[in-house]
Amino acid sequence: MMRYNFFYFVFFALILALTRIIPHPPNFTPILASAIMAPLLVKDRMIGVAIPILAMFISDILLGFHPFQFAIYFTIFTIGLASPMEKNYVKLGLMAIGGSVWFFITTNFAVWIILDSYPKTIEGLMTSYILAIPFFKNTIISTFLFTGIIVISMQYLDILSKKTNYLIINFIGKFVK
Repeated sequence: MMRYNFFYFVFFALILALTRIIPHPPNFTPILASAIMAPLLVKDRMIGVAIPILAMFISDILLGFHPFQFAIYFTIFTIGLASPMEKNYVKLGLMAIGGSVWFFITTNFAVWIILDSYPKTIEGLMTSYILAIPFFKNTIISTFLFTGIIVISMQYLDILSKKTNYLIINFIGKFVK
């Protein structure tokens, strides 16, 4: 199955990593949208889940790691596990909302619990969520936007994937005979 998804795995992992490295508004990346859409695109949930996590890891090598890295990776993993495996606009829209909310809840909880920025009280937790609302706006807008772009582009991405896989298989086939 992996050889048929080579294009998606490499192309999306590199493009997603690049979108985190180039200047962008805070939390405005296609990472969550790819966690929602990659399992559907590659028709394999685990490979699809691996794509945004690999992209995060590649870009984090350059950007630097932080103490709540695992919480972010785990959240992306769970979004990919929960994403629909059929092209249903309502389910994908609900997943864009739900995935954004889940990301907001889990990552801000991780910031509150791990860092010393907020007191370890209910008020401190609420403060961490309240101060993160501007980031949430960017998360939800970017997740909807990029999920929509990927949905619209699916047929073209499939064609590009098939052509890329054909070229790679034929190229490798010349050396493996």
